[in-house]
Amino acid sequence: MADDEHVPAGRLRRLSRLAYLTARTTGDLLAAQARRKLAASGSPRDDLRKAGERILATLGELKGAALKLGQALAMDPDALPEEARSVVARLLSQAPQRMEFAQVAEVVRAELGRFPDELFAHFEREPLAAASLGQVHAARLQDGREVVVKVQYPGVEKALQNDLANAAVLVRGFALTGDALDGRPYYDELRAALLRELDYGQEAAQADAYREAAARYPELVVPEVVYERSARRVLCLERIHGQPLLELMESDAPGDERFRVARLLIFAIWGPFYAARLVHSDPHPGNFFVLPRGRLGVVDFGSTKMLSERFGSVYRIFLEENAAGRVHPDVGPMLKKAGFRFLGDDEEDAFEFCQKLADIVQRPIASEEYDFGSDGLVQDVRRAFRSDPRIGLTIKPPPEALLFYRSAAGLAQDLRLLKARGPVRAVLKEIQQRGSAW
Repeated sequence: MADDEHVPAGRLRRLSRLAYLTARTTGDLLAAQARRKLAASGSPRDDLRKAGERILATLGELKGAALKLGQALAMDPDALPEEARSVVARLLSQAPQRMEFAQVAEVVRAELGRFPDELFAHFEREPLAAASLGQVHAARLQDGREVVVKVQYPGVEKALQNDLANAAVLVRGFALTGDALDGRPYYDELRAALLRELDYGQEAAQADAYREAAARYPELVVPEVVYERSARRVLCLERIHGQPLLELMESDAPGDERFRVARLLIFAIWGPFYAARLVHSDPHPGNFFVLPRGRLGVVDFGSTKMLSERFGSVYRIFLEENAAGRVHPDVGPMLKKAGFRFLGDDEEDAFEFCQKLADIVQRPIASEEYDFGSDGLVQDVRRAFRSDPRIGLTIKPPPEALLFYRSAAGLAQDLRLLKARGPVRAVLKEIQQRGSAW
């Protein structure tokens, strides 16, 4: 690895590290399972913790798309046993494989023309947190404002491109089997979104767009961009102080407090969508902070998505139906209007499948109160696809649906981890009442 890089960038090295991680983690999880069955000496939790720590160490070294995989694992209660998932989730925010300060200072100098100590009244040497593409430092401006500065890892752009090149090989291979497994449009959408995240100038503009889209929600706090201290690989934002969402999730907070925060999370995802067709498509717990006076801090806007009117208008109707306690009776035809393609021989079978999925994913509005912590909504969606993969593979959403569903699924996982229980339908009604700009 070159001196000016922090992230291993070679395609084969990154691929081999992920293969090694898979093999070792599988071994740890099997050992834990065997100990449970045999009640042998030694705690299964030790194996699970080892698995979680190994995942973090490897993904923390690789950064980029690999660390985004770690964030997905930490959000999905079904992807790993609880002990391993908990380790990954807790450590993700603790800057694994952190950059030395000399590297941080050099990136800042290259982007802004001067070193951190010349640009800021104070700049913390130790990072506050790690992101998939950069790490975050606390600082203070000359006028006394507290800020955070996200500095991109040297070498992460090349590493990300190599991760995408590795993935492209698989995507092209599947495409040769026919339209049903052709994921190239979705790969292109994801590739564009990930490469866009490398430009912090675009993220700054997306933060402003999200703030405008969330204007009807004073409960949401979006940090202001400090443009004179930002560039392509450095992003400076006003600092917000609050309790990390993950900390609340793992606390013994009462049910009413959990749903109070759940309401704000629903605002953060569905509010800007309903108001302006904009979604925050990276809603993992590290991007939210519970603030005083009933507010929620929202950060990390690198993967926000402005949806087309064609797609957004259909889901706007779905939200309005849900706010009224109804599931739309013609989900399949509505999805066709949104740009879905149905490749199978029998379109009516596909429409019936879509209606069945809609009945599952819209369960939270079927009663006055819904308990995310106890209902297996996500598992039931997966089970529906496994029960009839033939039909599932012939339903092709438009590429823009990828980040939209990532946003919706991420919110559902957050609410499940939060063990939220309360009147979801009433929250959607409140979003509808606050109105839309389109």
